[in-house]
Amino acid sequence: PLGIAACIAGYTRATHLLSMKLGQERKANAERGLPTITGTLQLYDPDTGELLMIVESVLATMYRTGAAAAVSAKHLARRDARTLSVVGAGQLGRQVLRAVSTVRPFERIYLYDVRPDQVARVVEELAPRVPVPIEAADAEPACRAADVLCTATNSTEPIVRSDWVRPGTHLACMGADLHSKIECEPQLLPRCRLFADNVEHCLERGEVSQAVERGTLGRDCFAGSLGAVINGAVPGRTRADEITLYDAVGLGVQDTTIAKSIYDQASAKGLGLRVRFC
Repeated sequence: PLGIAACIAGYTRATHLLSMKLGQERKANAERGLPTITGTLQLYDPDTGELLMIVESVLATMYRTGAAAAVSAKHLARRDARTLSVVGAGQLGRQVLRAVSTVRPFERIYLYDVRPDQVARVVEELAPRVPVPIEAADAEPACRAADVLCTATNSTEPIVRSDWVRPGTHLACMGADLHSKIECEPQLLPRCRLFADNVEHCLERGEVSQAVERGTLGRDCFAGSLGAVINGAVPGRTRADEITLYDAVGLGVQDTTIAKSIYDQASAKGLGLRVRFC
């Protein structure tokens, strides 16, 4: 296939706004000197249907995905978590690292990527923005050391092996948003207490979906959604030695929330170009 196109819509009562995002992936664009992922995020008034804003969506998506990883760590990681490891040093890995590093008093942060030069760039870029120095590490030692382990890649082959993950770890799997993508070895999943951003969606695509399809896990494998944990409807971590795993494929309401933030800030600062369509 030429690539992937996906449309995600979201509405929240808190904002009373509607968003719609169209994202596209074209891996061949790397050979053309073009971005492999592009997209636009639109914000609407649901009462009038008025288009309020159009903004480039890739960076906004990375920010909201990083924030989701941080929320999962806030509610599911051990209180005494002191080591953060991030697998993937692309734009998503950057934002995941920045966000998650704020939710616990981490003493060590490790970053791994198949491209060491990319790790070096991110370490230099984020040095003033994170609380402790970031250390480059290979995948295995980074995973073995982690109290909180975040994956932020577009891999279609497992990177994180089951025997690299110790009891008590929290994993936030943020990169596998399609059925074809996978970041963790399937043998790891039965060891984990599993949570989803949306259970129904994560049974069809994402980290857990392949294990469900193979019969390694049942369709009742998720303890619940992260939202249910936050609302108190489902217990989160139940033991210090429990491995918790947050499987995220992305939610339209997250796009709506960040679009509202961008719109409010741009309006307050007089940024952007106002266009009349009719």
